[in-house]
Formats: sequence, structure tokens, C-alpha cells
Amino acid sequence: MIKMEKTCGSLKCDVLHDGAKIGHMDGVNIIQWFVKNRYRYTGTFSRFITENPSDSQSGIDVDIVLSDKNLVIRNARVEWMKSPCKNGTFHADKIESRA
Repeated sequence: MIKMEKTCGSLKCDVLHDGAKIGHMDGVNIIQWFVKNRYRYTGTFSRFITENPSDSQSGIDVDIVLSDKNLVIRNARVEWMKSPCKNGTFHADKIESRA
């Protein structure tokens, strides 16, 4: 059974790689799915801007901080990007609240 449970989004989010800020994402949306007794998280973004252009690529694992919602999307893997600094999709392991 597949069930879409929650969605949320943010206009601008900080992006962390190995605990250090590497840039930001604009227009982030995430959906929480319940599939086969497990939560799965998929999301999209409209722009991924990094300080180092080599970090803006598919396959990178990052943490996305939604400051306005006090949420952190942990271990998000950028699955697809149209081109560097453009829109794309990601899958994440979990979502945590920031205290």
C-alpha cells in the first residue's frame, strides 16, 4: 500500500555537506510517502547554487536545512539535475526537527 502523507516546502534552504555549508537550494518541496511499512522521502528543487561548482552535481549526499520550518532533511542524495545550478530531484533517509 502506497500512501502520501505529508508535504512541505521552503523558498530558500541551506545545504550542508559533511557538516559544512556548501551553498543553498531554492524552491524546495518534499513529500513523505509510506511504502511497505516504511517512510520514504522524495523532493524537488528549482535551483542548487554552490560555492564550489564541482559540488553542484548528481549523486552528492547532502543535508538540507529548512530554517523557516525548523527541519533538517538528512542524507539527501541528489538523484537528477537538469544541469549545474538548475532544477532537480532528491531522495532522503529521514527528516529531523531542529531544536
